[in-house]
Amino acid sequence: MTIPSLPTIARIALLGLLAMVIAACDTPGDTPGSTIREIRANLEVFKKTPNMATLEKLDASFDKIEEQIRELEAKEDVVHADLFRRQAFTLRYEYRSIREEFIRWSEEQLKKPGPE
Repeated sequence: MTIPSLPTIARIALLGLLAMVIAACDTPGDTPGSTIREIRANLEVFKKTPNMATLEKLDASFDKIEEQIRELEAKEDVVHADLFRRQAFTLRYEYRSIREEFIRWSEEQLKKPGPE
């Protein structure tokens, strides 16, 4: 192996890793990738029209992704488990931020004087 060949090998390795990630995220059915997409979609819905039904869907989706991550760990698929754990962590952070804003807005609405 020569020094000039390292960049080519690195690019091939990176493309292989990228292909694995895309395959993991795009497989059909009830997979961690589909659950992550479900969480993202529900977060977008909640941002536009906050409601309890969407909050309940989000809570269920987060429970589901945690179970799917545990299943990956049981299969000793550490790479995918870590990938989905990081995505879930980022989405959960966003979820909590949106939920806090919704709670503050709700409290402000309750404090406003109504028509008399």
